Amino acid sequence: MIYFPYFRGRQFDLQALKAIAQQHILPPNLIPIIEPVRDIKALPQTVAAFVEHDQPLVIVTNPTVSDYALTQQKLHDWSPWQDNPNLILGHVLGPTTTPEALTPQKGHRTLLIARQYDELVAAQAAGWLDLPTYLLVPPEARIRQLVTRPTVSLFDHAWFPDREQTYANLTDGFFSDDWQRVAATHDQGFSDYTIGGGHYSEHGYPARAVTLHLTYFAGDQLRIHRFVSDDRDDYKHPKEKFFQAVAKLAAWLPDQPAATQTPAAHQLAAYHDQHHFPGLGVVKRLSLEHHLQLMAAFLRQNYPMD
Repeated sequence: MIYFPYFRGRQFDLQALKAIAQQHILPPNLIPIIEPVRDIKALPQTVAAFVEHDQPLVIVTNPTVSDYALTQQKLHDWSPWQDNPNLILGHVLGPTTTPEALTPQKGHRTLLIARQYDELVAAQAAGWLDLPTYLLVPPEARIRQLVTRPTVSLFDHAWFPDREQTYANLTDGFFSDDWQRVAATHDQGFSDYTIGGGHYSEHGYPARAVTLHLTYFAGDQLRIHRFVSDDRDDYKHPKEKFFQAVAKLAAWLPDQPAATQTPAAHQLAAYHDQHHFPGLGVVKRLSLEHHLQLMAAFLRQNYPMD
């Protein structure tokens, strides 16, 4: 049972991953995937942190959601670590994919991301799908019928309200129970885009409300709670809106089980008592750290591998 949380390499994603690597809390069956989207210093720093702390990490070598792959000369290159056995080279299946790239070298692992059914059909006919160590595919019935080997299903559990709604319309909801499907199908593991969602936007978008997202376990399912600012009339005053949202988190957290009270969650709640606004980037980083700390503890307890 392996969990592959999928991250686009934005600044706060990489900061969260680097912090988690330095905490050295990830079990061997929690392996983050980074699809680089920007040529920034945090990318090689994050890769180095995972390698130095002897923790596995997937790097997508041919990212497809930004112009990062088109930049010939990288200012912040992660490739000096590509021969380290902790680094798993990931590939998005496409016209330039070769069987050599998918075949693991001695002591190394590879991962293939196949999102399109037609490309999967062609790769299956060529006998390529059995080459990579891990095969990441969408959770579609026709793909499950096509592919005979164990796979990793990539889900997008994040919910984004449309223009007529806000997160205040659904402050608490179901997030995932993917590990139960893996146990039933005997696949390699499960993957998701965590709380950030699969949609990638180069510049983001403004929001009328400040919302803090925290995942937590309730019985055998992972749920998500959203702490939303009361002021949602315009795009102004993010600091004041943050204090409205974090006050709700600080009131909610002490009543939760110990597993939910992660160091990252406590750090977020502490901003209420300190009356300190760290910036929304830090808030996003801590929300991601919390999710990884929560899932790491869950996997160690329920699916130990070490």
